[in-house]
Amino acid sequence: MLELKTRVWEFTTVKTLTVDDQKRVQIPDAKPHQVFAYEDHGDGRLTLTLVKAETKEPFPPGSLKKYVTKKYNEEIAAVATGCIQGPIDE
Repeated sequence: MLELKTRVWEFTTVKTLTVDDQKRVQIPDAKPHQVFAYEDHGDGRLTLTLVKAETKEPFPPGSLKKYVTKKYNEEIAAVATGCIQGPIDE
C-alpha cells in the first residue's frame, strides 16, 4: 500500500538589519527603551533576546517616613536657628 505523506512547509519571515558606522542597529518592531541581550554562537549567528526589565518606583509611597522623625526635625531646627538671620536694621 502506498501512503502519501504531506509535508508542511514552514516559511519564516526573515528581516535583515544593517549596522551603521557607530555599531548601531535599528529593529523595526522594537519600542523605545527596550533592552535586548545578545548571544554570539561563534558560528556567525547572533541571538537577540528581549530583556523584560522590572520597573520600580524609586521612592514608593511611605518609604521615606523612616527618615522624617520628630528627633530629626528637632536637629534640623537647631541647625537652622544658627543660620537664620532676622531683618537687618539700618
